[in-house]
Amino acid sequence: MKPIKFQDKQEKIFAAHIGDLFEIANEKYTAKFSGFLDLREYHIAQQVACAGGYDNFLFWGGYAQAERMMLGVFPPYDPLAQEQFPISPVTLHFRKEDPVGHRDILGSLMGLEIKREAVGDILVEEGTAVFFLTNTASATVLSELKKVGRWGVKVSEGLPQILPAAYKYVDLYLNVSSLRLDCLTSAVTGQSREKSAQLIKGGLVSVGGAPVEQVSYMVEKGDILSIRGFGKYLFVQVEKVTKKGRLQILCKKYS
Repeated sequence: MKPIKFQDKQEKIFAAHIGDLFEIANEKYTAKFSGFLDLREYHIAQQVACAGGYDNFLFWGGYAQAERMMLGVFPPYDPLAQEQFPISPVTLHFRKEDPVGHRDILGSLMGLEIKREAVGDILVEEGTAVFFLTNTASATVLSELKKVGRWGVKVSEGLPQILPAAYKYVDLYLNVSSLRLDCLTSAVTGQSREKSAQLIKGGLVSVGGAPVEQVSYMVEKGDILSIRGFGKYLFVQVEKVTKKGRLQILCKKYS
């Protein structure tokens, strides 16, 4: 098995922490949970689990399409139970004309001294927002959050009958010569291959949450590209190959 490639010291520390969760769960026969993980942390946690030969774990973020998820490590032979995760959903209600957005909500949570790892996905639509917190953070929000930005909000525990859409996408049908990272970066941003290569070599392009500086890196189905200054894109699939050998692909831009 290939060793885990870390980007920096903090990733090594994080991987060691994940390893500790598995050891404690197995030795003390008690379920252990991480905070909410970003995409890069999720991949590292998966690698740690695979490297250790563990199978008594589950990722869960409070709903089926969650991007930010906790790692739950369970004692051997225990069921992998979503309901054991220390996750509490919170619903906000505000006036439909108030332009409350993801950043506004996250900023207000940080203002309550809630750490980022205590916050999962934040789903927003007109007049309503739903977000997922650790149990401790949820208690703070329910008692203290009265405003988001300059807009008044009503806070309640639990989920509405219908969740706001997890993500909003714009479909991009593109034509590329290959699935190299510089080709896809150029296609989704509209920049030249040369400028796209500069973005990649400058560490401004990430795949799956990790910076990739090799222009020849081959993008795979399901990869998420984050390009600083241009946004985030999901590579869905190759739609077809033209007679000249070019690839017609579908990407989705997060909006």
